[in-house]
Amino acid sequence: MSDLVMPPGGGLAALRDVIAGRRRRPMSFGLAARVLVLVTSFVMLSSTMIYIPAMANFRDHWLHNRLSAAYTAALVLQAAPRAMVPETLSRQLLDSVGARIIVLGTQGTKRILAAAELPHHVDEVYDLREPSLVDSLGGAIRALAAPPGRVLTAVGEAPMGGETIAITLDEAPLKNGMQAYSKRILLYTSIMSAVVAGLAVIAFNLMVLRPVRRLTRSLIRFGADPANVQKIIVPSGQLHEIGQAEAALAAMQGALARELNQKSHLAALGLAVAKINHDMRNMLAAAQLLSDRLGNLTDPLAQRLAPKLVATLDRAIRFCQATLTYGRAVDEPPSVQRFALRPVVDDVVETVVLGGSGAVEIVNDVAPDLEIDADPEQIFRVLMNLVRNGVEALEQAGASSAEPPRVVVSARAQDESCILDVRDNGPGVPAGAREKLFTAFFSTSRAGGSGLGLVIAADLVRAHGGTIALLSQEDTGGAHFRVTLPQA
Repeated sequence: MSDLVMPPGGGLAALRDVIAGRRRRPMSFGLAARVLVLVTSFVMLSSTMIYIPAMANFRDHWLHNRLSAAYTAALVLQAAPRAMVPETLSRQLLDSVGARIIVLGTQGTKRILAAAELPHHVDEVYDLREPSLVDSLGGAIRALAAPPGRVLTAVGEAPMGGETIAITLDEAPLKNGMQAYSKRILLYTSIMSAVVAGLAVIAFNLMVLRPVRRLTRSLIRFGADPANVQKIIVPSGQLHEIGQAEAALAAMQGALARELNQKSHLAALGLAVAKINHDMRNMLAAAQLLSDRLGNLTDPLAQRLAPKLVATLDRAIRFCQATLTYGRAVDEPPSVQRFALRPVVDDVVETVVLGGSGAVEIVNDVAPDLEIDADPEQIFRVLMNLVRNGVEALEQAGASSAEPPRVVVSARAQDESCILDVRDNGPGVPAGAREKLFTAFFSTSRAGGSGLGLVIAADLVRAHGGTIALLSQEDTGGAHFRVTLPQA
């Protein structure tokens, strides 16, 4: 046991650090708790805004009740002969009213109907015959904030033809009643706030928080693995704003996943080509040396095919390098020069014919005197991809008419542009594939297609400042691609 040595800080110190870190973690204050606090605050604020009017209304009713009791006492006192009311009865009437003095005003004179202990002074006189809102609110505030011992005189309408009836009373019972009423309002307001806030939180949680949490979880899961299409949110189909956000998020996640997959394919392509590029160059270089010796043969066929074989090997080397640069998203700018287009199309035709079955006729319909300003090597690649696509489609599906399968390449000058057309009489491009036709790694049902030919052609055309498009197939039939190149 003596050989055991604790590390610096020890396990207990590490445990204390973890506990301290947990204690320092800020307390979560989620949306539900915020809604609960806000709704409760709003209800309490609303109750506060109606509290003073409620107190004023309570004070007015309380004083009206005392004046009503004074009306009854005044009737009793008026009905009795003068000096015939016993003092005990007068005291009982004053106690039932809760007043010190009852004064009746008739024809400009005032008569004390009953009196007990006279106050030294009256702190406030309140007329209930035509009370204003300001007087009512101000009286309620003064009553709540008044010190003990205040005396109040309330004036109201008098019965039996009298003008006024006034009672003078202590304000303490009124203040006690107002305070008790305030406590009841506070209790009712608290209960109402709790009920309303609870219902609001439940509704908010069901209608807002649950969909928002679903969005949040989807974002977190998708962010952890954005290339996984299984992490894409499934929209709920609701028509509210959160449902629309779910649909937009699903579309965005799907587009991002497809883009990442395409980028990963491009990266894999670049890596694969980088690995085989060195060995491929060596093999093609050896093939070039062998093809050079074919030029020394006296056979006319060998004399004719040897230069084309050398040119084809050169293009193969450049294509390998071009594929590598495409995988790195880098293209060489076009080397624009003026050249005759028909010989370039002839090279395209011979190259495609040598690699095909020969069952498809390729027609070069370009005028011999047509010259354009462009990069001849890149235009060869553009036409090579377009013609080869047409030939392969015809070899697999055949012609759409009774005519033999045919691919026609034509060109013409128009204004300050050159228009190249490559059309075939095959089955054409499916309607669902036209929107993604120039998307990397998207291929039609053609077996063995890499999905890069049209993308490379489109990039090369755009590098020339031109456009490439698939024309409508309703009038022409088959596939009809048009390349428009600006001319100097």
